Amino acid sequence: MALKTVVDTLDGFEEAIKALYAQMDDKFVLQVEGVNEHPEVINLKTAYERTKADRDTARQERDAAKALTKELPEDFDAEKWAKLKDGKPDEAALVKLRQTLEAERDDWKGKFTAAQETARRNALDRDLTDALTTAGVTNAMYAKAARGLLADSVKVSDDGKAYVETDMGPVNLTEHVKRWASSEGKDFVTQPSGGGSKGGSGSGPQKKWGELSSSEKVSLHRSNPEEYERIKAAG
Repeated sequence: MALKTVVDTLDGFEEAIKALYAQMDDKFVLQVEGVNEHPEVINLKTAYERTKADRDTARQERDAAKALTKELPEDFDAEKWAKLKDGKPDEAALVKLRQTLEAERDDWKGKFTAAQETARRNALDRDLTDALTTAGVTNAMYAKAARGLLADSVKVSDDGKAYVETDMGPVNLTEHVKRWASSEGKDFVTQPSGGGSKGGSGSGPQKKWGELSSSEKVSLHRSNPEEYERIKAAG
């Protein structure tokens, strides 16, 4: 005799059989080990997984159809489209449909380009300024000049992060500016001032303004702004 999985009472069962049941609420449930390996349970699980997969596929197809419907022009004609599929094209309708889709494509392309440029400007206004400050370019005049030198190379990724394309591949903007400030842009970096900084006067003969090179002017302005202004005024 097969044992029932769930019974209302254990009255009339032998003690050995009663031991196989456990009470749950007002029922008695047969305790079975390895129930998931039972052939009928396996068949049910397989059928459930197949049904679940079919349901997910149907949902994906539904969502794809909805997305496609949203992209169709308002004057889309299903009958004309059916004729096209059947190999009976309506030339005028085909031309009109193509023009409509191309116009929408160009419109979205324009919006995308504008959005990219806006993101790039934001990166210049925010990220490039922050990167220069982090690299030590804090003098307003030098920062402006540095921005002019670096701005054209700044790009923005799809996730909104600023970067620069180099020979070694894309580099984070902050890291690129740091490298630049330690090499060709080192004259733009504001050096620390204080007791250890070099003064412009009292350290030997001073050149006249016209005798100073551009690099020397930048260096003097950075190390001793007062001396820089004095020599500049003296001519």
